[in-house]
Amino acid sequence: MISDDDLLAELRTLLDHLDPMPARVRDAAVAAGALLGIDWDELELFTADRVLVRGDGEVWRGDGLVVELGARLTGLVDHDLGVSHIELHSRDGATLLLPDSVGTFSADLPDGRVRLVLHRSHAAALVSPWLR
Repeated sequence: MISDDDLLAELRTLLDHLDPMPARVRDAAVAAGALLGIDWDELELFTADRVLVRGDGEVWRGDGLVVELGARLTGLVDHDLGVSHIELHSRDGATLLLPDSVGTFSADLPDGRVRLVLHRSHAAALVSPWLR
């Protein structure tokens, strides 16, 4: 008779062969595991009116932050927040964004929902809700 551990090992091998886990899923699981124990504070964002120049989109405002989701993601962060870098999270993973000397940042806007994590030099990171 086969043991439970041997049966599970055989099933794992069979499933890995027939339906391997996509690298994107494995990378997301590793990233999620890296987030365990991280110290984040919630960043409250509110929708704001915007002047439509071209196309459509949304503007979100919070304490020290303005973010526009249009053809691209663009934002402005207040220097008083002490943000060293920003992560743009999406279903495709995370993209590192560096604010310039004025505090602006931008990136191609991935499909689906996105959120921002503002990493600060001497305080807990700020995480936005999922947007869109």
